[in-house]
Amino acid sequence: MTSDERQRRMDAARVRAELTVQDLWLRYVALGGTCDAFDLDGYLQGLVPLETFQQDVLAQTLNEALEDSYRAYHIPLSRPPPDHADDERLSRLIDGLIGDQGRAPPAGSEPPSAGPA
Repeated sequence: MTSDERQRRMDAARVRAELTVQDLWLRYVALGGTCDAFDLDGYLQGLVPLETFQQDVLAQTLNEALEDSYRAYHIPLSRPPPDHADDERLSRLIDGLIGDQGRAPPAGSEPPSAGPA
């Protein structure tokens, strides 16, 4: 993919995610992007180059924004999620598999000695 194609796809993703340049910039900075909003806007318009790493940060920002927007349109399943009783049974099963490993000794008991040094 050429640099121009990548820039056009990023701007199309921004529009698809219904983000203003300012909203996109805030998300971009939150992920570690270092360009200012004017440079970001210039890049999206094809006027300003952006370093490869900054393009990758922007791509990640857009991917997360698209995922967030698509998640809002998910259709709920007809079956409700399982209740928390399943979580409790799973927790007991894990405790049984682990056994006494990693558990604190009962109150008042002495920890095992390491032996003579």
